[in-house]
Amino acid sequence: MSDTEETWKQRVASWRASGQTAEEFSAKQPWAASTLRWWASRLRRERKSAVTPMVRVAQLVRAPAVERGAVVIEALDTRVRITVQAGAPAETVAAVLGILVSREAR
Repeated sequence: MSDTEETWKQRVASWRASGQTAEEFSAKQPWAASTLRWWASRLRRERKSAVTPMVRVAQLVRAPAVERGAVVIEALDTRVRITVQAGAPAETVAAVLGILVSREAR
């Protein structure tokens, strides 16, 4: 961030903390209220665009031999256990697991 941006970031933060309108806050300053509002808008847009999207991770784990045919899906704070019957079509199982994992990734 440049010195100019840092200066305006501090000015905008002071303005927000004051509870005053842009006109009131800028009245005794060497800048116009419209300039203060413009910088507030620019800094807000930059802050939003700088947010890194959250990446959620899901892991497909085969349960130990305790429950034959069980599938466990863990995604951060969620755990789902599905028991697959012997002879279930692999395409159907794959489709169901794909849907669950994609929903957890949102």
